[in-house]
Amino acid sequence: MKSKKGTTIQTCAGALLIVLGAYCSHYAWRAARAHWIYKSAKYGPTQDDLSVALRSIERAHRLYPHNYRFCIWAAEQAYTRRSEVGGTERQRRYRAAENWTDVGLALNPFSGPLQLVKARLLQKRDPAAAATGWAKYVEWHFWEPYNHAVLVDLYASAGDFTRAANALDWVKGSEHYEWAMGRLQDAWRAEMTLPPQD
Repeated sequence: MKSKKGTTIQTCAGALLIVLGAYCSHYAWRAARAHWIYKSAKYGPTQDDLSVALRSIERAHRLYPHNYRFCIWAAEQAYTRRSEVGGTERQRRYRAAENWTDVGLALNPFSGPLQLVKARLLQKRDPAAAATGWAKYVEWHFWEPYNHAVLVDLYASAGDFTRAANALDWVKGSEHYEWAMGRLQDAWRAEMTLPPQD
């Protein structure tokens, strides 16, 4: 015959397993539902309506706030498709890109796509800050020529042609060299044609 103490421990352990199983089932359901919503927003019939797709991503993120890929897709779409619209809708997409970039980088600060969107968002307002921020990412992910090509573009748009030329050395021999060289030359020509300042 089992002791009363042994039966009590088994009963408590069984109850704990039931509660844990219920919690894990609920957690798994939320994660699966969030992924399904994300997949539908990205590939489904509403993918062409960015406002609807972004609202879907918000729902997915509320259900499962740990998947930074939701944030990458939303930030990239809001940023790259901002030129499709004008006025307040363009500003709304720009803010959405900023928001999803910040949320995603809080989850994964080493995400290259999010770091790139962040740099591009900063580029118009503060090109030097954009170049500095991207340079920090390039230090971490150094051996990718594309990263250096973007750095060339950012340094050139900030007017830092020495650093842009140094970054261009790391792009030589890659498929990104012509583009990076073109961006540097365009920025240099634009700098040479500016009227003198008093």
